[in-house]
Amino acid sequence: MKKLGILSAAAFGLMMSAPVAFADDITISVVGPMTGQLATIGDQFKQGAQAAADAINAAGGVNGSQIKLDIEDDQCDP
Repeated sequence: MKKLGILSAAAFGLMMSAPVAFADDITISVVGPMTGQLATIGDQFKQGAQAAADAINAAGGVNGSQIKLDIEDDQCDP
């Protein structure tokens, strides 16, 4: 019974990871204070993430997949 549970969990994990393995792009979220009093810090987050994504994409991406950024504003309000 224990082996069946472990095997089921492993099979489920493989099924759930399959769509990710064949994704065309990799989306990375960048969340920071893009507006408000700390917007300069958020802009630095954004510029740093964009520079890293550009460098990775210029080198061929990650296993052929390109990095795309999803930038969100939290207004420094948790």
